[in-house]
Amino acid sequence: MQKILALSLVLLLFCGMVTGCYDRREADDMAYVIAIGLDKGKTNELKMTFQIAKPGNMGGGGEGSGGGGGDQEASTITVIETPTIYSGFNMVNTFLSRQINLSHAKVIVISKELAEEGIEHYLHAFIRGKEFRPNLYVVVSRSGAEEYIRNVKPQLEINPAKYYELLYRGDYYTGLIARTHLYSFYSQVKSYDKQPVAILAGVGSFEASDQIEIDNSTFLAKGRSLPHEGDFKAGDVTQVSDSKSEVMGLAVFDGDKMVGELDGEEASAYLMLNGQYNYAYWTIEDPQAQDKHVLLNISQSRKPQIHVEMVNTQPVIDIKIILEADILSLQSGINYEKTENILILEKAAEHHTKEGIMRFLTHTQGLNADTCGFGADLRSAFLTWEEWQNFNWKSKYKDATFNVDVELRIRRPGLIIRTSPTINSEGEKRD
Repeated sequence: MQKILALSLVLLLFCGMVTGCYDRREADDMAYVIAIGLDKGKTNELKMTFQIAKPGNMGGGGEGSGGGGGDQEASTITVIETPTIYSGFNMVNTFLSRQINLSHAKVIVISKELAEEGIEHYLHAFIRGKEFRPNLYVVVSRSGAEEYIRNVKPQLEINPAKYYELLYRGDYYTGLIARTHLYSFYSQVKSYDKQPVAILAGVGSFEASDQIEIDNSTFLAKGRSLPHEGDFKAGDVTQVSDSKSEVMGLAVFDGDKMVGELDGEEASAYLMLNGQYNYAYWTIEDPQAQDKHVLLNISQSRKPQIHVEMVNTQPVIDIKIILEADILSLQSGINYEKTENILILEKAAEHHTKEGIMRFLTHTQGLNADTCGFGADLRSAFLTWEEWQNFNWKSKYKDATFNVDVELRIRRPGLIIRTSPTINSEGEKRD
C-alpha cells in the first residue's frame, strides 16, 4: 500500500511538471513578420528585409493608414546583411525588443539578381523551418526585394498581411499572375517533368499620368497597334497610384535558377494549360470592324485535354482548351447577338486565344522550361523510375511540336439581347 501511495505521489509530481507553461511564448512578446525579402548583400552574402507588423496600429478606429490613430504605419521595415537566413533571424533578435515570429509570414520576395544566380540553398532553410507555412507565396521582384517591400503601401487595407493575401489571389479574376506557393515551388525545383514559376513583381516608375509610356510593353512583338491589358510585365504597367508596387506576369525557372520572364497574357496561357484559369476580361480585335474592339469575359469550366507521345525522337503534344465567354462590350455596335455573327466572333476569339497560347509555348521552349508539366503524361510509358530519369524529358521539351485546338462558346450577351445603332437628332445612324 505504501509503495502504491509513493508511486501515485511521484506520478502526480511528474504530471505537474509536464503540463506547466515553462516554454510558453506570449503573443504580446512576439514580433510578427509579414514579408521576407532576399537580395544580394554588399558586405555579406545576403541582404534580408523584414516587414514586421505593428499590432497596435492595425486595429480600426483611426484616421491614418495604420488605423490606430494619426498617420502611424501598420508595419515597420528592418534590413540586415547576413551570411545565412537563420543567422539573420538571430541578428535581428539582438536589437528588436520582441522575438521575431515567422508563423504568420505571407510572402518571400526574391530579387531578380539573386534568382538568376540560384536559390536552392535558401529554399532549404524555408522548407526545413517549422515556423514557415507551406503556402507562403514566392515572388520575384524585378526592382529588388527591399525596394518592392518598401513600396508596398496598401490603400484599401489596414492590415498589410491581408493586402498580400488578396493581391496574390488576383489570378482568380485577372488571369495575369499565377499563385505560387513555397511547397509547390520547391517540389517543382526537384521535379523531372515540370519547371517552376513565381509571381513577377516590380515597382512602377511613373510619378504622374503625363509620364506614362508604353516603350516596355510587349504589344509590338505581337503585331498589335496598341497594348492590351496583358501586354505588360510588373514595373511597366501604365498606372499611377499611391502604391507603386505591381504584380503582373511570371518568373520562369530552370531548376533553382531564373531563366526568363512572362508577361500578363502569357500568364493567362499558363493558367489555362495548367487548368487553373478561372475567369478574366479579355480585349480582342473586332473581326468585322477595323480599329474596334470587343470585350469578353472568358472562363474555363473544364480542365485542358493534353496528350503527349514520342514520334521517333520528337515529342508531339496535342492540346485542347475548352472555354466559355460572355459579351461585355461592343465598340462597333454590330449586332453580334445574331447567330451568324456569334459564330464569327467565336472564331475570332478562338484564334486570338490560340495565338496567345502558341506564343507562350514557343517562349517557354526558347527557355527550355516545361512550366506546364507536359512530360508527366509520358511517365506511364516507362517501367521504372530510373528509366524515366534517364529519359531526361526536360532536354527534349525544346524540340516538341504542338497541336493546339481552342473551343470557345459565347453563352450570354450580357443584359442586352440585341445591339442596335445609335441615332442622332437628325435621324442618322452612327456606324
